[in-house]
Amino acid sequence: MLIKYVFQNFRSFNSKTEFNMEAGTQRTLDENLIRENGLRILPSAVIYGANASGKSNIIMSLAIMREIIMQGSLEAMSPDLNNLELYPFAHSLEQKPMLFEVEFTNGGFHFLYSFEVLTKLFDKEKRQIVSERLWINRNKSLIQIFERNQQRVAIKRDRKVLSLIQYDERLLAEFENKINKNLDPAELFLPRAFKTVVSSDIADKVIDFFKNKLIVVSDFTLKRTNLTFSVADMPDKDFLAWNKTLEGFVKNADFGPQRIMFKSQKSEDEHSADMQLVSIYKSGNRDVMVSAELMESRGTLKLLDFAIPFDTLFTKGGTFVLDEFDAVIHPELVKGIIALFNDQSVNKKGAQLIFTTHNPIYLSNKIFRRDQIKFVEKDRDTFESTIYSLADFGSTDVRNDQNYLLNYFKGKYGTLPYIDFSKLFDKEAKEKK
Repeated sequence: MLIKYVFQNFRSFNSKTEFNMEAGTQRTLDENLIRENGLRILPSAVIYGANASGKSNIIMSLAIMREIIMQGSLEAMSPDLNNLELYPFAHSLEQKPMLFEVEFTNGGFHFLYSFEVLTKLFDKEKRQIVSERLWINRNKSLIQIFERNQQRVAIKRDRKVLSLIQYDERLLAEFENKINKNLDPAELFLPRAFKTVVSSDIADKVIDFFKNKLIVVSDFTLKRTNLTFSVADMPDKDFLAWNKTLEGFVKNADFGPQRIMFKSQKSEDEHSADMQLVSIYKSGNRDVMVSAELMESRGTLKLLDFAIPFDTLFTKGGTFVLDEFDAVIHPELVKGIIALFNDQSVNKKGAQLIFTTHNPIYLSNKIFRRDQIKFVEKDRDTFESTIYSLADFGSTDVRNDQNYLLNYFKGKYGTLPYIDFSKLFDKEAKEKK
């Protein structure tokens, strides 16, 4: 479960920026909150902002952070890391690292993990991890496990840390010296040496959050879900799979009488099989199977794309982060999905939904608390983006019974673009004269 995300020097976000999923003090819609170990966490959040304000950069930064952790190295052959030099804030001469810091819970542990990446803007030179830190929160007290700078790693040796990593102090000192002799400036310590030498149990819990619990889709309108399942779970090489969650989405969204299922296909890996989404139509007395991509609308396909990880989120927990989630899906369907995340009688595993949108229909005190509604605005002089929530205005300026949508269009919350395109044609007409 995501508690807080902090980042800096990424695209339009120059200063240290916080995206907080910890609930504020207001008690409106208090029943919607996720409660875990004394924490009050938001189950969902919506992000508004004008075009080019920086909304998508929040999602992109999460995706890049996740990819660096999964790869374990800045030099990994990954399409997402090919253009790392294009991500630092471009409107400053100051060279400083990109910061990624995330606070989350997973597997009964409460973690705080951060690292900083230094790379030269626009120039592919040496990429470096200049800092990396891991804390575990126990009984509301942060215990630092290790700290790393450009030169060396220091693994803490106090009694609490040694108990957590289950290590002898003298042996740990020996391993630390060996690690520092071979420290690679382009590699993260946690997913590499820490996992291999110090504590695979702690490292696996951290990595599992990013691998299986944090789902980031930078462009929901373009993203296609590719599924691969273990052959060990399949009775035959060719079969049709019907997912209950998928069935629920199809019936409730009223897509039509056709059935939509998964069909197995051979995979390059002999131990697994790829799954293709197919539509099955009645034609007289026979069933005709056609690729769903050829028969169904973009909106249908995208909603079904959502249904695939949806089942996992509600059975195991996790955080789903999407850019332009409702671009091809009807807002009433989106409101229905939001309601599921906000309903703790359904959302028993602490699943979270975070998405960007331009549609103001979700600006309602019936759907969201004030701290669930986020705004992104870019300064016209510095070109820097900032994040703030509706709760930041205070209960005096923004009351729970106010019409958020109407006030948004009145410009009371900022983020509205005011552009007069008619001037473009006036200029063109004058040039012709």
